[in-house]
Amino acid sequence: MCGCSLLKALQCLLSESYGPFSIDTKNHASRIPPSLTITRYLHCYASQKSVSLVGPLYTGETKFSDPVLYIDGGAQFRQQREGLAVGDGDSHDGVLDERLNPNKDYSDLAYVLASLPAHFHEICLHGFLGGRRDHEWANLGEAHAFLKQRHLATQLHFETRITGFSSGRWQLEINEPFSLLCLETANVKLSGECQYQLKQKTRMEPLCSHGLSNVGHGVVILQTDKPVYVIYPTRV
Repeated sequence: MCGCSLLKALQCLLSESYGPFSIDTKNHASRIPPSLTITRYLHCYASQKSVSLVGPLYTGETKFSDPVLYIDGGAQFRQQREGLAVGDGDSHDGVLDERLNPNKDYSDLAYVLASLPAHFHEICLHGFLGGRRDHEWANLGEAHAFLKQRHLATQLHFETRITGFSSGRWQLEINEPFSLLCLETANVKLSGECQYQLKQKTRMEPLCSHGLSNVGHGVVILQTDKPVYVIYPTRV
């Protein structure tokens, strides 16, 4: 049974701000101005491949180190002067290194993602799941738009619960239950040490149930022509 009703609700929810859910990433990116402040800061970490983004719903106790970007309410978790704090101040009334105009047609997360240099291919998001459902889904939509326009293989983690993968071939180590979902039609192959395989290229529709409730037992090979998402349902 396909999750068509959920997809329709998600499309309707995002349509006012983002248009049709199959995002035109070229136009999407062009309407968001790049941040010179973020670019200058991340230029100091040109040899690193991973960057952390901290949002307002973070609940962990990790002590983040550079490079790290605190996004609006995420700035409350800044312990000293590490990283850079960016946002429009609607969820944080403290110090921000770059304060955005609150009257804009994109989120603070979208602004930061649009400003990440191409050499960062592992993006670790903390504090962007939960809370308002519309914000959570919009965060997933922005993550999808970001992955879709990446030319280098890129993975994007929402804590340890969801990992998004750009198009390409991925070798994963999975030893637990997982589900595989997409936010637009994707041609997918899944092989290796998992209970249910897709040995032939398989067309997966957005948010359909085809990839639900699999189990990994070691090395899993994922191939896809569009961004897809591995969800680990037993992780908190």
